[in-house]
Parts: sequence; structure tokens; C-alpha cells
Amino acid sequence: MKKVLLGSMILLAAVSFASAGVAINWTVSWGAYDHNAADLTGGSNALLDSYSAIWQLIYAGVNNVADPADWAQVGGANGDYVTGDDVVWGQRNIPQGGGTAADGTVWNNWMISQGGDVNYVNWTWTTPGSVYQRVFEGTPGPGTWYFETELVALDTTKGEGGHSQLFPLDDENGGFQPTEQFPGVIPEPATMSLLGLGALALAIRRRRA
Repeated sequence: MKKVLLGSMILLAAVSFASAGVAINWTVSWGAYDHNAADLTGGSNALLDSYSAIWQLIYAGVNNVADPADWAQVGGANGDYVTGDDVVWGQRNIPQGGGTAADGTVWNNWMISQGGDVNYVNWTWTTPGSVYQRVFEGTPGPGTWYFETELVALDTTKGEGGHSQLFPLDDENGGFQPTEQFPGVIPEPATMSLLGLGALALAIRRRRA
């Protein structure tokens, strides 16, 4: 009897482990517009017409907060452009005009799927929390634009082979466009002084003329 009970407990534990995990449908439904688009209803302002895109799926960490993006943060253990305890779970680098990302997915110039598996899957993940997405126009840097979604709570009860948790970029807006901009580079005091002296010299020269 004890052996049967023990076997049942082991089987139950195995089933519980196998039934947990994360399966997220990480995709775009309506399309990606560039930051110059006047609205999200039409026109030829597809994001990938003018830019490449870096598209990240990010775990919000133990603090369950989307920590600020940092264009200078590259090569970190948690992934590029993330800060705090956030972790890049997946990243797609899509070329300008659309095409194939490193994970084998294929996208058109609106970032709408043309092929490949759009899901992020990790059947062993059981830690609760939230995820969010970022899309950068081109390579992040001073003055560049990006889009960031709201946090979405993880469903860690997905069983292997079960349906993915739907998590498109634009499920409420009918499309999306970058709305966040990194600050531009602020000149150093020495540079500002040189610029000021140059402007003064030009003013004196013009006055003499």
C-alpha cells in the first residue's frame, strides 16, 4: 500500500511539473507604424519601411516593474537595453523592409507574421510574474524611438502542447507606433564653451564687416 501511495505521489508530482510552464503568443495583429505616423488607420508608414527593428520579450523581474530602457546597456547578463532585474527572454532582430529574424520567424514590413513559430515557450518556467515587450526603431541610441507595452501577468499553468497565452503588441489599439524617445546627447561644458567662443567670434567678425 505504501509503495502504491508513494508511486501515486511521484506520478502526481511529475504531472504537476509537466503541466506547468509558459507559452506566449508573441506577435503583432494589426501592424507596426513608425513614430512619424499621424494615426494608426492607414497610409504607408510601416515601421520597417524606414527602419530595422529590435523586438524584445522581457520578464519584469522579481519587482514586477518594467525598469527603464537604456540604449547604452549592451552585453549584460540579462540582455541588451534592459536595466534592474528585468530579463530579455527572447529577441527578434528584423531587417528594414521585413524578412527573417534570428529565431527563424519571417515578418513583412508591418511586422506581421509570414512564417515560423510566433510563440515563446518554456515548459519549465513556474515563477509567477509579468512580461512586457519593447520594439526599438533601428539601433537604440540618443534621440531614437521605441515602443513599450503594459505588463501582462504570466499564466504559468500552461500544459505542454496546450494553447499559448495570447500576448500581441496591439490587441487594443489596432496597431502600434513608438511613442518613447531616448534623450539626445547633451554637449559637455567644454564643447559648449567652444561653441560659444565660435559664435562670439562670428558675431565680432560680422560687426567689423
